[in-house]
Amino acid sequence: MTRKPKPATKGDSSAAPPKSAQTKAQDDQVMATNNSSIVSKRSVEKLYYPNEPHFFRYFVKKFQRRAPLINRGYWLRLRAIDVLVRDFLRGARARGKRGVVVNLGCGSDVLPWQCLTRYPEECGNVRFVDVDFPDLIERKRQTVLGTPELLGMLTGLREKEGLVRPVVLESDRYVQIGCDLRDLGTLQAGLAAAVGDFAECEFIFVAEVSITYMETEGADAVIRWASTVGNAEFVLLEQILPDGENHPFASTMLRHFEKLNTQLKSVTEYPTATAQHARFSSRGWDSVQVWTLWQAWADETFLSASERRALDDIEEFDEWEEFALFASHYCVVHARAGSTYTPTSTPSLPHGPSIPLWHAALQFDECPGARGQRRFAAAMPLFEDETQQSVLNVLGLGTKSRLQSCDVFSLGASHGAGALTFRDGGPTTRMCHSLTDLGGNGVLLAGGRASPSKPLKDCWHFDKGSKTWKQTHDLPVSLYRHAVTALGDSGLALLLGGRGEVKTFEGCLVYHPETGWVNCEIVGHKPAAVYGAAISCGKSPRGSSSFHGLYTGGIHSGLISDQTLSWKADISDIKKPTIKFTPLRLSENGDVSRSQWLLTRFGATCVQHGDEYLIVGGVARDHLLSRRDEMLLCSVSDDELTITRRLFGQGTEHESINRPLFVGHSAVPMPDGSVVVVGGGATCFSMGTFWNKGVYTLRPPARGSQAARTSPFPQRWVYAKTVDIVPANLSPVVPPKLHEHGKPASITAIPRLKLETAADFLQIIQKGLPVVLEGLDLGSCVSAWTLNYLVDKIGADRKVVIHEAATQVMDFTNKNFRYITTGFQDFAKRVGKGDRLYLRALSHEKPSEKPAVLADDFPALACDFVLPAQLSLVSENQFSSVLRVSGPVNMWLHYDVSSAPFIPFPASVVLMTSLQVMANVYCQIGGSKRLLLFPPSDVEYLSFAPGASSSSIDVFSSLESPQLAHTRPQEAVLSPGDVLFLPPLWLHTATPTSDNSIAVNVFFRDLDGGHYASGRDVYGNRDLAAYEKARQDVGRIASSFRKLPDEARAFYILRLADELRGLARG
Repeated sequence: MTRKPKPATKGDSSAAPPKSAQTKAQDDQVMATNNSSIVSKRSVEKLYYPNEPHFFRYFVKKFQRRAPLINRGYWLRLRAIDVLVRDFLRGARARGKRGVVVNLGCGSDVLPWQCLTRYPEECGNVRFVDVDFPDLIERKRQTVLGTPELLGMLTGLREKEGLVRPVVLESDRYVQIGCDLRDLGTLQAGLAAAVGDFAECEFIFVAEVSITYMETEGADAVIRWASTVGNAEFVLLEQILPDGENHPFASTMLRHFEKLNTQLKSVTEYPTATAQHARFSSRGWDSVQVWTLWQAWADETFLSASERRALDDIEEFDEWEEFALFASHYCVVHARAGSTYTPTSTPSLPHGPSIPLWHAALQFDECPGARGQRRFAAAMPLFEDETQQSVLNVLGLGTKSRLQSCDVFSLGASHGAGALTFRDGGPTTRMCHSLTDLGGNGVLLAGGRASPSKPLKDCWHFDKGSKTWKQTHDLPVSLYRHAVTALGDSGLALLLGGRGEVKTFEGCLVYHPETGWVNCEIVGHKPAAVYGAAISCGKSPRGSSSFHGLYTGGIHSGLISDQTLSWKADISDIKKPTIKFTPLRLSENGDVSRSQWLLTRFGATCVQHGDEYLIVGGVARDHLLSRRDEMLLCSVSDDELTITRRLFGQGTEHESINRPLFVGHSAVPMPDGSVVVVGGGATCFSMGTFWNKGVYTLRPPARGSQAARTSPFPQRWVYAKTVDIVPANLSPVVPPKLHEHGKPASITAIPRLKLETAADFLQIIQKGLPVVLEGLDLGSCVSAWTLNYLVDKIGADRKVVIHEAATQVMDFTNKNFRYITTGFQDFAKRVGKGDRLYLRALSHEKPSEKPAVLADDFPALACDFVLPAQLSLVSENQFSSVLRVSGPVNMWLHYDVSSAPFIPFPASVVLMTSLQVMANVYCQIGGSKRLLLFPPSDVEYLSFAPGASSSSIDVFSSLESPQLAHTRPQEAVLSPGDVLFLPPLWLHTATPTSDNSIAVNVFFRDLDGGHYASGRDVYGNRDLAAYEKARQDVGRIASSFRKLPDEARAFYILRLADELRGLARG
């Protein structure tokens, strides 16, 4: 039995009144949201569906690869809708009904073409109907008619003149309706014209983040109207606020849409999955199911475990906390109306009402500006004495990139830890590492990562007395997001889990300061291999060799594990330590099934608090942690765990507390029982980034106490400073087939010669070797340019962005410098005083888009600097001209490539190589410099990381080492007026031989543009497209070996490396 169409209810069918100018403007802004959405969907289409025809490409002018977080989020959105529509198509076919798929607010979505491609048999008796604003539908119509790949899939196309408005395009299986969804009368008429008798059809309505932009009354009218057309289903995907508007992700999301003037109209009325269920149930829908996208991610309805795992082979991913936050703030509703569907009950919100909620004193000390903003760092306490206490938050991710520094916070005074410099070397930039306080044995930093596919194994010891870093025993395997805890006062550490280069670490390790990492034998129950778990060690008698603690959560196969274990470690024989795990069951203090999810988390911190364990933050499986649930105290006894209290942080007395986001944070227990939380925040999908803007101090209530002490904390935390950590010198990586003890590299002087004609310079280019050109007339700059002269011409207040280095040897890879903006006069004064500063001028007009051009950026200097007639080829094909001013700092070892069109050389000129790239002439104007150059073939000896155009090696201090014995360095010392021709891809570095240096280098085009990578290349250092593509191929090759045993994997990859090396050497 099918439903007959019901009369539209009041407010549902009346014709929409004429739009006001304000309404039309807002409608235009809502339509504009389609542009960003389809760019992201195009990114997903290209990366995640390589074996399918691509349809979004016809609506997106230029492909833009989105970040992994956005790609995975949009993939999940598309997947949820695809599965529910697929199941509808199969059901309609099985029942012998004509299926109608109506996409409400379709934008440029390509659902019809995807379904026709993926499910051709199920689509035999289906009609797809796209509905959106008339203006947007007209643009979509023109694209479809003008694209053979889209139009060719449509049969029986009707002439426009014979269509009934609002239908603007009609074929056998695809229809477009231009209609404002607020005008339900017109929509129903158009749908009737498109599909005929509703009683012969089954409908599925899809609204993917579309009707939420309507006024709530209008959106609800659409939902009610859709339930009246007959047997129907409705798929709604839109935002929710599961923990209210003040949750950091929610507030960031709402501000984003407010800024775009595309407010989410329904989200406050229907903020939860329960509210959305009631919304549909009260508007004619018999069966309603609601998932958050985070629940859908874990539900076999939408994807299997193997499909989840396969996503990691497409692109590297480690943004789990941010993915969970995004997915928890979107819901999918699947509603059905018709006689075959039985009513469903309202889902209940997860919470732990039977677990006591206690208030805990929470203090917030704000940092100035953006100070202290870092995520996925690791923190440690540093006590000078009882009165001087500091917390250091070390390395991690900053606002733009990974940081080579630490933030210092002092209790009660901003001058704490004043002697810290870390100029004697320390760990390189990283995130997701661990810091473990080993008491008298100092602090252990272990592992971490650069990118998700580049885990690190190096470990560092921090000496609390000398306040210096020293490299210690490496991990046996590279790891990040591992769980580490100190074993009481033994000075040892226990490590569990962690993510490696290929797989999750399954073992257990014990660290001893003298002997390093020792395998710890697991006796009995073996825990699942996870990463991102929380671990803590309980109290043990002083001098004990037996320790116990808690290990919970983490991710396994793409889902947060429900694993909660106690552990007992025996280190009486340090050469053969053992550990035993016991699965814990929740005690009957509350509903066990509804409390387990509170405990098992990813990215949480766990610290000992008295005889209990305090768990703070992270993300939970299936549900968003509310503010009432994000901090727990629990106790362990035998094989039983009890969540004794949930903690709700509140300000002391009348103090208002900015709500924190305990994600990517670091927690440090203090001697007085308080817990200091520093750092933290999250990228809120494509809607902005939320940062914790200061230090939070939590004072949990003592066990047995019924109330938190709300008296003020005795002292406040103060941001003291940020201290650069100068990375220790790295030893060059030597290819395995090279002799280990070769003679020191022999340095060759770069030839010096004089040019007579432009033809002479062309011959130099053809040879492709560096030369120093003498006696050229570069203009008055050689005699005139001094620091004072430049200040006078450029302007004292002209703002420039400069490098401020921590040491003389700048390292681009490890960022041992920082970028600062300052006035040119201040910069010149500091250079004159000998400060380690470097200016590489940028485009004054559009520094992120255009290359620097001296004449445009510093017009007052333009007439001083000229390229002589002998260098006319450079002038005619100039790409950029860069002013460089430096103090006593070395430029890092690097090479230059740049994207530029082909030089129109005369047809008679035959170049020596078919691939030329950007070359440059380096013109020394003031001061002097020593440059070392290496031919491109030396790149394999000089520790260039895959994909990097810079190396961390200080070759000036390493030339005598046997590791560089096989290199062929060439040297030049440049004086004012000298010009160095630098061929493309030659590796080079420079050090000043005078107090300061002034130079201009001019890049000129020297390659067919088709060989370059796409995108902007302001600095001239993008690699060739062939190399960037090949690197992606390398990633795919490595993934194909993932499931092999480690030895077999290494064997075959090394064999491939030998083949490539043989090809390179010809």
